[in-house]
Amino acid sequence: MLFEFMDFENFAKWYAELGKLKIFWAKPVESISLLSRKKNIVGVKWIIRDKIRDAVLLIAEEQCDIESLKDYGGSTKILIVPETSPVDLSLVDARSALYFWNVDAKILEPNRDVEIKVYSEWDESELEKFKGIHKHSWGFFIPPRQHDHLILLALLDSSPVGIAYLNVNNFNIDYGIHVIKPYRRRRIGTALLAEILRLVRSMGASSISVVRIFRSIKGTSSDMRAVKFYRANNPFVRASVYRIKS
Repeated sequence: MLFEFMDFENFAKWYAELGKLKIFWAKPVESISLLSRKKNIVGVKWIIRDKIRDAVLLIAEEQCDIESLKDYGGSTKILIVPETSPVDLSLVDARSALYFWNVDAKILEPNRDVEIKVYSEWDESELEKFKGIHKHSWGFFIPPRQHDHLILLALLDSSPVGIAYLNVNNFNIDYGIHVIKPYRRRRIGTALLAEILRLVRSMGASSISVVRIFRSIKGTSSDMRAVKFYRANNPFVRASVYRIKS
């Protein structure tokens, strides 16, 4: 199965922290439980606008296993399958990619001219640098969270050109790796990934993850560019996540 490297307790901790992202398949968690070990069905109670909403996550090998979810009524139904598993996109209304790397992963050769600065605290002037990269990368800005994030800032010739937020609670790269458009395809993102792996290895963790939320079900050009970058760097788990239409 996809998450054989992680027992349920560690999956629950990783997922609960992921819920801070408030994405379609991971929202703030009130509780999480294993509903079926045999079928790999996880039950979650999400907190959405101060109300509790039920969701079920099916971690499966292929689409046909969604029949296992028919007994869960009005719960939001999430299917997590290997990236190579075909899924009928007419059945879903939201899509995501999910990748995990072992901390000793053999990734592409990074750009050795890139300097990486790591921040555990930041001031307003530094926040403006972070904002500039996000805005030039994906058009808007999500600020980092103190005490949750280490910020990795990539500089080339002293200019800030890339950024990543490492969540120190579950070792997810929250909101992904960003490089501003004129500097893409220069292994700057790989330099950020290499430094993240080094940092996480020094913290004693065994893996890191990243989530990409697709802007459309079929995937936009920016979605495809992002997943191509992540795949090229040899993650050992490559998963697709779908919300099944109600």
